[in-house]
Amino acid sequence: MNVSRKSGRLGTHLRGKLAAAYGQRGHQNSALWYVYSPRTDRDWVLRSDLYFEHFVLTEADPSVIDVNYAPELDVPTLGPVQFAAIVHYSDGAVQWHHVSNERIKPNSDAAAQQLMLSNAAEHAGANLVCLDHQFLNQNPQLLWNWQRCIAWMTAARGTALATYMTEIATFIHAREIATLGQLAELGARNLFALYAAAAFRLVQLGDLNSDLDEHPVSMATTFVARG
Repeated sequence: MNVSRKSGRLGTHLRGKLAAAYGQRGHQNSALWYVYSPRTDRDWVLRSDLYFEHFVLTEADPSVIDVNYAPELDVPTLGPVQFAAIVHYSDGAVQWHHVSNERIKPNSDAAAQQLMLSNAAEHAGANLVCLDHQFLNQNPQLLWNWQRCIAWMTAARGTALATYMTEIATFIHAREIATLGQLAELGARNLFALYAAAAFRLVQLGDLNSDLDEHPVSMATTFVARG
């Protein structure tokens, strides 16, 4: 099992989730990921590497305001259906995310099922979005960087970042742009990890822009004030 965060004993609730996820794999030997989501401030169990890639990019999207990474919906004629996520966006849009590498042929049973899912989503005021590995890996640099950003924020879990976020936002808005190295100089050396986590959180929330989609995370990573 892959884990994005190590911990001590797993709680009873989480052990139940892991057991259920293992059972749902059936004969497929897909990996399981136990992750912490800074956006939702809770743990999730993801059913495959593809689901993990989707998780990382959803965490990175500043237009996302809420997400459920383990939804199971009762779809007419299909019964309970599991999706990768139900995602709510800042513009009011809601999407049901279906993640799969299956190539759907026209007039096949899979195509008919996809149409049922699309109709069910529309009836619920949402849109069905089907994603595959090729789509999720359009920008490998962004995917890799945000794995690191999530790791920084996960390490700061349990620490109130509001003070650091306010200090960083004030500093950057006064000068419009700053590097991660410059943010490291705002506080004591042993606090750098918290300043980094706070900076990535501000990008995640859409309060700052960055070059995380272009260059590897480093002390030269740039943050820019929005607006």
